[in-house]
Amino acid sequence: MTAELLGGVAVFCMLGIAVIGKIFGHAAPKAIPIPAEAGAVALPAGVRREHGFTMPELMVTVGIVAILAAVAAPPLMSMIAAQRVKTATFDLYSAMSYARSEAIKRNAVVTIAPRNGAFTNGYDLVVGGAVLRSQQGSPEVSISAPAGVTLAFDGYGRLTAPARYQLELTSGQVTTTPKRCLVISSTGRPTIQVDNNHDGNCING
Repeated sequence: MTAELLGGVAVFCMLGIAVIGKIFGHAAPKAIPIPAEAGAVALPAGVRREHGFTMPELMVTVGIVAILAAVAAPPLMSMIAAQRVKTATFDLYSAMSYARSEAIKRNAVVTIAPRNGAFTNGYDLVVGGAVLRSQQGSPEVSISAPAGVTLAFDGYGRLTAPARYQLELTSGQVTTTPKRCLVISSTGRPTIQVDNNHDGNCING
């Protein structure tokens, strides 16, 4: 959970407490003295029985919290979706950098192989049949890749494919989340680009 998300939750809670306190004139249960009844056990001097919220107060409180939750939910969902896409992008970037480094060090081809044919399911870094690293997928993040093209680095750190390779990551839950792209040049260097103008093209921002 990001600092922005935690801040949003804190503001939401503080706003709810402030509104409730404003309506009822207090933020905590009231303590009032209650006359002793016949046969009741007398309390020590200075000790008072506490009186909590009444049923109407509780109903109003629940209604206010529900309204605030309905208002705050969409921004929080968007924030969470954007963070998931960002995290998945950096995980892939880290995997590519590691695979390229290992390919140069071993002077061998290192492949980033998607599981069951889709990076959304996770992927493995493989060299000579041995798995160097594995990454679990995230069902909330969709990852599209060029069909029929293997993502691999040779002993010089270059892509084994003749042209650049591009992965596109989008949120499977919030469609307004900006698309993120991992673009690997033919030399093997990955870069992260974001489709901030929502035109479907990461290259022009």
